[in-house]
Amino acid sequence: MDFNHIISGFIASFIFFVRRVIYLIVSPYKTMRDIAQDDDMMQVLFIFLCIGVYFYFANNLRNYPHEPWILFFMTVFHYLLTVTYFALFMILSTKQHRVKIAPFMLLFSYALIPTLVWFITNSVLYALIPPPRTPSFLGKGFSLVYVSFSIGILFWKIMVTYLAIRFATGFRFFRIVYSMILYLIAVIPYSILLYSLQFFRIPFL
Repeated sequence: MDFNHIISGFIASFIFFVRRVIYLIVSPYKTMRDIAQDDDMMQVLFIFLCIGVYFYFANNLRNYPHEPWILFFMTVFHYLLTVTYFALFMILSTKQHRVKIAPFMLLFSYALIPTLVWFITNSVLYALIPPPRTPSFLGKGFSLVYVSFSIGILFWKIMVTYLAIRFATGFRFFRIVYSMILYLIAVIPYSILLYSLQFFRIPFL
């Protein structure tokens, strides 16, 4: 494989990555369906590169109790656990002995995009409008907009995660909901532990 072919492949992957991040906002169903049919793992690398850059710059805005590289590798660890959980759930539920792992890795990496957008927005707002914020009309208006935005991101996150499970596993609605409930049963106490150890107030999942 020559150098020019590597560079052209890298550029093509980056263009697909940027395009899919944009279309994930305007057309999540079609975008996640297209991602499920892909096997370009370079896009996963781009996503985690963005996450690593975020942790680095966010640490300069507010000093985290832990080094940004620790938070980054914990995020990679959480991602791998999530992929493993749903892949194993599929194997145990359908009794399939072989599972194609590429759709899981691609879909669940793109499912991190809403989380990344929310974290970036929080850091930008922290830099522009640092706390404490006043209980004035403008302060209350800002809080209302922020809460509305966060709720919108949450629904986007739930939708994208649902689609990731749907297209990675082929599960129907009730089995997807069941798998997500079992996942949350494990994630919620783990998130509380991370909070108590001052790693994440909200886990990067």
